[in-house]
Amino acid sequence: MSAADEGSDSVASAEEKSPESSGGAPDESGGPGDSSAATASPPEVEVLERPKRKPPRSWKNIALKTFLTLLGVALLGGFLWGAGPAEVAQNIRTVGWGFFWLVAVALTWRACATTGSWVLQSGERRVSWGKMFLIRSAGESINMLSFFGNVAGEPIKAMLLKRDLGGAEATGLVLLDKTVFFLASMVFMVVGTLSGVWVLADTTGLVITTVALIVPWLAALSWIVWRQYKGDFVTQVMRITRIFRVRLSDKTLGKLRRIDTILAEAWRGKKSRFYLSFSAHLMGRLLRAVDVWVCVILLGEEIHLFEAYFAAASGMLSSASFVFIPGSLGAFEGGHAFVFEAIGLGFSAGLTVGILRRIRNYFIAALGYLLLVLWPPAREEVPPQDGERPAAA
Repeated sequence: MSAADEGSDSVASAEEKSPESSGGAPDESGGPGDSSAATASPPEVEVLERPKRKPPRSWKNIALKTFLTLLGVALLGGFLWGAGPAEVAQNIRTVGWGFFWLVAVALTWRACATTGSWVLQSGERRVSWGKMFLIRSAGESINMLSFFGNVAGEPIKAMLLKRDLGGAEATGLVLLDKTVFFLASMVFMVVGTLSGVWVLADTTGLVITTVALIVPWLAALSWIVWRQYKGDFVTQVMRITRIFRVRLSDKTLGKLRRIDTILAEAWRGKKSRFYLSFSAHLMGRLLRAVDVWVCVILLGEEIHLFEAYFAAASGMLSSASFVFIPGSLGAFEGGHAFVFEAIGLGFSAGLTVGILRRIRNYFIAALGYLLLVLWPPAREEVPPQDGERPAAA
């Protein structure tokens, strides 16, 4: 018998009973015919409030994002006009089916990044490498397709990992992995850009400009690692959000403190997991240089791996410097174009490499988004009723 049937039977039996049959012994307020007992107030009914609708998006926010997107389109259009649309189109046709070699390189560095995430796991509950690869692919697709830079897909990863690890553990793992990923990216970018500018460009002004672009990111990443080690990173971030009048419940704050504890234990625990994760992420970043090298080979040109490393690191720095433009549109391609011009391969070839890498990234992001759409829904537990066993909805 279901809980609803039991409830209806109990109500029916209560209506069949008369006041006399409900008991002849007098209670404290009088006999069975007492009027106060006959006019007892009915049980209170809990009124469920309708969920509040999300506030409409501000037109100023929409206008700003539209303006920045158009700015990126204008930048890309200007670079394309300067390089010559016909020449860029011919370069893309030259690559042809070799485009899928670029896809293979990207999947290889995705495998390295997955390994970096997988080795950070601790405890009894773990996720297999294959499932971690699929989860990372789904989350990275949102990172590539969204307007919020390289972090919009992280909640997706945490949501999918939550089913196997639990909420706090999944969020802690995603935050820790993203921090190690940024550390490896910073090492790759700093070494590549500074060494490339010093050796290839040999211009003091360009070196100073490069350092000025790197310092803010280095300071921000240092603050993140320091706060995670102290065990109050999430708490500090929540304090910053109070500026925007974001209020959190005590239950949510308790979960956030649990995440801070997990992060602090990870940084102070075994260092072997950190070194393995950092090495895997750094290897994935170094494959970006191989990616540029393959692009140039497909175009029929020659380039040294050091020059390809410089081009990949400079493209990353230009994207980070123009992070306020959705997807760093135009800035990513322009960074490649100017570096290729500096090393003697031509503005058009550099712009083509930037465009090819963006198209490849969107291609892989579309596959990851399709994976996210086809991901099986979570099974929700229905709370037990009157001693029944919990059932899955």
